[in-house]
Amino acid sequence: MRFRTSAALVSATAFVAGSFIVVSPAQADPEVTQADVEKAFDRAEAANEKLNGLTEDTRELDRRIAEVSGEIRQIRKVYRVQRAELGADIVQQQLEQPLGPTVGLLASQDPDLFIEGLSAIDALNSTRADALESFTRTRVELEKRQAQLAEHQESLGDKVEAAEKTKKKLDESYQQAKSDFALLSAAQQSSMSNSDVTSVRNAGAGAAKKAIAFAMNQLGDPYVYGGTGPDSWDCSGLVLKAYAAAGVSLPRVVGPQMAAGRSVSAADLQPGDLVAYSSMSHIGIYLGGGQVIHAPRPGKSVEITSLSSGFGVYARVS
Repeated sequence: MRFRTSAALVSATAFVAGSFIVVSPAQADPEVTQADVEKAFDRAEAANEKLNGLTEDTRELDRRIAEVSGEIRQIRKVYRVQRAELGADIVQQQLEQPLGPTVGLLASQDPDLFIEGLSAIDALNSTRADALESFTRTRVELEKRQAQLAEHQESLGDKVEAAEKTKKKLDESYQQAKSDFALLSAAQQSSMSNSDVTSVRNAGAGAAKKAIAFAMNQLGDPYVYGGTGPDSWDCSGLVLKAYAAAGVSLPRVVGPQMAAGRSVSAADLQPGDLVAYSSMSHIGIYLGGGQVIHAPRPGKSVEITSLSSGFGVYARVS
């Protein structure tokens, strides 16, 4: 991030000869260029893609936590029933053959002490032994699920913390990009804001053709960080929904989206292939003829651009 001041720090070298002092001139701030603005937006989009991935991770962890919590509730029901059944057996055994001090262990809420009490009872018949073994398995399974739940909850906390830091970085990068953009001339701003929305018809075949058709229908929709439609998009959100409309399931984030396909060379590119920056911060769909449809950045809309505008990694998903 660049920090600008109204005047550069002045370093002075003083040479005293009578009243003569020499001072070096102040350095002017460098002029902001369109390339500077694009780099700032690129940093913001990279943070956005990382945030998208963390958001997906937290959703998956929420799902796992809910799933394991449900399993724990069911296992606890079985645990309570088995414990109650074993307790009833012990009451009956006590009536038939007093157990002495051992019976005190059976009132413990500690499962290990409870099992110790049961194990000390030599008079248990084979049916009760089987029940004890089943209860032990249930207890072990309950402890396993509780450990999984604790692990998922810890991971969720880590992901949420990372997401908050990434969101802050995204906001800072975006604000820097906006500040840089505001320093450009009106002509430069206009050239960076224009979008090519020329329609391309009947490109591709099969799923690729359907994905392209869907993306074409979004031409002119605004870019929004985290956007997955129906009326606003970020780059990977547009690719995700375009291929979903073609019956192909893709991950949410650029890197995994590219990994879901088969790598192809520039010479082998076909309409419908995914094209991305080597940094995995941006993605689009190839249309053929050196053209790409993509959701570019805030302040612009879904547009058609040149393959040569930064795309250097290619993959085929169908």
